[in-house]
Amino acid sequence: MVGRSKVKRSSNNRKEPLLPETQQNVKASRESRRTDKCGACGRFLLHLIPVLGCLFILATLLLLASTRKITEASISACLADYEPKVDVLVLIFVGATFMYIATVMRNIQINVYHRRQRSENKCMWTLNLIAAFANCIAYVGFCLLAIYDLDGPGNAPTIHLVGAYMYFSLSSLYGLLHAILLCAQRQYPIWCKFIFLIMPLGIIASTIYYVQNMEGEDAAYEYEWLAVALAAILVGMMPILFCCDPCDDELYDFFCCANKRGNRSRRSRQGTRTGVSREKEIQLT
Repeated sequence: MVGRSKVKRSSNNRKEPLLPETQQNVKASRESRRTDKCGACGRFLLHLIPVLGCLFILATLLLLASTRKITEASISACLADYEPKVDVLVLIFVGATFMYIATVMRNIQINVYHRRQRSENKCMWTLNLIAAFANCIAYVGFCLLAIYDLDGPGNAPTIHLVGAYMYFSLSSLYGLLHAILLCAQRQYPIWCKFIFLIMPLGIIASTIYYVQNMEGEDAAYEYEWLAVALAAILVGMMPILFCCDPCDDELYDFFCCANKRGNRSRRSRQGTRTGVSREKEIQLT
């Protein structure tokens, strides 16, 4: 009888933890299904942000090109002559906002890659930060050259030129740094790295050629338009990189502050658990 009771007790002890484990597994599977459903929609929206930024900038160029031929006038001249100017400014501001978000997304993705590969170092982190900062400031300059006309009153021409130099120099710098950071990531195919290397080289070549031939009757205005379009397309192709190396959870945590909420909830749960355990200890004593 004693042996049977021991066997029954041992069998009961074995069966007891199975129930909460199965409940936890069911709960985890439900949560994973929920995150998968939310992840599909969130993934689509995240991948759409760089495309929207590119489309808004290209729409601005098309709107300006509808007034004059790109071989006969610069972007600055078309911005100064376009009426009503509010329409162009809205497109530029919305496009620049999407460009800021897309740049931050790519910055997070590169950091997540090196964290997963355990290849984090100060050099890559600094290059990634400089690249993101350069592209954000570049589109600040793009907004400045749109607001202040080249033939405007007061300090408007100076601010316009400063914005133009900021945009063309920093967007080219971002393309080069991004290509360097991309070559350091092994999971991308060679054709992908080749495309993202050719794009910044095209931006730099178009900008240099335009600066050398920006005055006179044979001014190469079309190369200025080409440089702006290539810079927008460079960011617009980033969904390719997000598909090759998805980091949707990290992006969701960043934009929705999910980590902070999770840490707070965990701390509150831990606090309640410790409080209950202390009350039990007091009751037992």
